[in-house]
Amino acid sequence: MLASIAVLPDAFVRWILPKDVLAAVAVAVASAAWARGRLPRWFVGASAVAGLAALLSVLLSAAPGVQLLGRWPRYEGLVTVPVYFGAVWAGARLLGPAAPASKLRSLVTAAASAAILLGAVSMLEAAGARPFASDLARPGALTGNATDQGVLGALFVAVLVLPVTRAWTGARPAWSRARLERGWLTAALALAATTVILSASRAGFLAALTVVVVLVVLEITRAGQAGRSRRRRRLLVGAAAVATLVGGALAVPLTRERLLGSSPLSTQSLQGRFAFWQDSLDVLGVHPLGVGASGFLNANASASTGEGTLDSPHNWLLQVAMAGGFPLLAVVLGIIVAASLGGVRRWLAAARGGTDSDRTDLLAGALAGLAAFGVALLTHFTAPSTTIVAAMLLGILVARGPDGGMGAGSSARVRGGATGIRTVLLSFWAIWLIVIMSAEVPLAAGVLATARGDVSAADAEFRQAQSLRPWDADLAGIAAQSFAAASDAEVAGAAPLAVSWAERSRVPLPGTVATERALAVGQVNSGDVTEAGRTLAALVEVAPHDAAVAVQHAVVLYLLGDISGCAGEVRRALELDPAEPTALRLRDVLFSG
Repeated sequence: MLASIAVLPDAFVRWILPKDVLAAVAVAVASAAWARGRLPRWFVGASAVAGLAALLSVLLSAAPGVQLLGRWPRYEGLVTVPVYFGAVWAGARLLGPAAPASKLRSLVTAAASAAILLGAVSMLEAAGARPFASDLARPGALTGNATDQGVLGALFVAVLVLPVTRAWTGARPAWSRARLERGWLTAALALAATTVILSASRAGFLAALTVVVVLVVLEITRAGQAGRSRRRRRLLVGAAAVATLVGGALAVPLTRERLLGSSPLSTQSLQGRFAFWQDSLDVLGVHPLGVGASGFLNANASASTGEGTLDSPHNWLLQVAMAGGFPLLAVVLGIIVAASLGGVRRWLAAARGGTDSDRTDLLAGALAGLAAFGVALLTHFTAPSTTIVAAMLLGILVARGPDGGMGAGSSARVRGGATGIRTVLLSFWAIWLIVIMSAEVPLAAGVLATARGDVSAADAEFRQAQSLRPWDADLAGIAAQSFAAASDAEVAGAAPLAVSWAERSRVPLPGTVATERALAVGQVNSGDVTEAGRTLAALVEVAPHDAAVAVQHAVVLYLLGDISGCAGEVRRALELDPAEPTALRLRDVLFSG
């Protein structure tokens, strides 16, 4: 019997919700800080329209209650999306046009510190160490995902390149503090580029190349009338940067194999992307208004050829369209075009003014970083590790001066009171996210207890986690999958719990393939093979192209004595996946005579 695979207990405790919480705390702190900028009205209005389009799609979805808040693992509903918007707002508020040069340099220093930490862990993992437990070949350093690791490295490169260049070529005082700063920034840039290379991520590598290309174009434009020789020098520097990235990538065996496509896994993942995108287009053909935030996983089940567990189409255009249909995609594209054009205009104005090189460099880094982020997400998905940083850069890019906002005509006392109320509300929001995040601890403990065979302790842990996130049907589904795996391992008492937790999950969230498979495993191991047959017969209709579902159905039909039906499902499974091991064994049993 094939049980659904339980999640790794450390897979998302470290990497998803904690970053949301830290960003929310930062937004609350930013609310109390002195405003150095603000979001323009057009951006706030367009974002509100985008939110309404996404809300409409969620309300029309198959599981509006669950999807409104967001589904495991990234919870990109009311849990995570406000964090992203908050990061945009905080970037505009703290680092807007009125921010002094010292604040802009503080951002660069913070990015350098983060790049050094990320690069250090990346190098340890490349050397075979595992400072954070993981059984993945590409564990992703501090991000938990190798592509996020590479993309985040590229974003750090975008922020650091020009400050490092100025530190080496500008007229800086040659005293110890300046030398220390220059060394720190240079080391950070080198480690950020190293992170991109060691991630073996093609999306991260393309993002880094995009950063170089955009910055070279901007620097050549900035040179203007300074002479052809200066423009040629900047072009040569850009070419040298590209050559360094390419040479470094080719020198690392895993990165070289993935970039050149000589690795079977790299070829498979590339082919998989085309399958995801075709599946997504098929779903959008049926649901032009989208399937709601986090709705791709279940909506994709009927079209998928075996990758139905994915919760994203691995393309930001399709991801946006899935979340809110073509109306949301049109609004988001409009925001991106307006932000890009406005950002370029502000960069040109700063560059021509020539009096604020720190802001000019930061705007250039924001343009390059956001362009790189957009390129990377053509084959990847949003996640807090990268999206929070990109959102902050977007806020910097679109920010207006702090005066002239919606409360500009109010008295200082009224504005101060509004700021206090806003800060209190944002603090409660951060606390709410902390409560949501805390459920990850008993959830992980439950998975570990199930793996040890202690089902009573696991059940208690899962119940505690559910009490902290009562709306999270995926949490109940994870519990069901864990108990299903334990029941297949013949752990006493696991099968009834698999059934109980699966039924709890499927009420608010019907048609989830992993949960239905766990339910069938529990039913079989509880002795209710007939009911398992009904569960899987219905699941075959939901996921007709999933070879694992076909195999599981074949096993149950065999147990029910339906040999002809079992043979038909074995043939169908092998048509879907000729290398499916359980189907091959069943074929040998059925047709050996």
